[in-house]
Amino acid sequence: MMETRSKKKLPFFDGDSNSFEAEKIRSIQVNMQFSLLTQENHKKIMFTSANKGEGKTFCIINIAKEAANQGKKVLLMDLDLHHPRLSQSLLPKERKGLMNAVKEGNNKNIHDSIYKMDENLYVLPTGVLPPNPLGIISSPLFSETLDLLEDKFDHIFIDTPPVRVLADGRVIASLCDGVVMVIRNGVTKLYEVEEAKDYIDKAGAPLIGAILNGSKYSEKDKKVYAYY
Repeated sequence: MMETRSKKKLPFFDGDSNSFEAEKIRSIQVNMQFSLLTQENHKKIMFTSANKGEGKTFCIINIAKEAANQGKKVLLMDLDLHHPRLSQSLLPKERKGLMNAVKEGNNKNIHDSIYKMDENLYVLPTGVLPPNPLGIISSPLFSETLDLLEDKFDHIFIDTPPVRVLADGRVIASLCDGVVMVIRNGVTKLYEVEEAKDYIDKAGAPLIGAILNGSKYSEKDKKVYAYY
């Protein structure tokens, strides 16, 4: 595993750790942990959305960071093999990643493509994007690679394309222990949420929670929280 070359301008929430916003991030992480207690397996968690631009990558990065702060060894894996925003946000200059190892047919060296971002927090970027993403994530070698990684981490948080837009996320869901769906307040339509949930259900992965991103809170709401 390699150290990151730069930790500047990372899309982590960097506000007051006692702020209303920081508490919301912690609350999501804690609620997710409670949901996982009901699952026999609970390591591989996929984050997805119905559409692009709903804040999925920001959510997964910050929830992973919070889980790492709680002492869990967490791997952030970028499996959006079309628009890898997680990789571009955290490791914009790195070209080595998951797809390099899979393409070479040598997943035994997969740990050489993992970067340490912070205490307990690691990132596996996409690497060079393949011409046939769906064929790769459907392959036995890819499934074996997930199994190898599962032995080394408490949680693997997987960023995927929107399930309504591309079939990739539906295949990945079938390999995961649970799915978290990010919904954009005032943007995502109800029928889009229902359609996305239907895809997840058909993949056989339990939907362990949803995040309503972009909600507006009044000063009164924040003052009530400040009482505590």
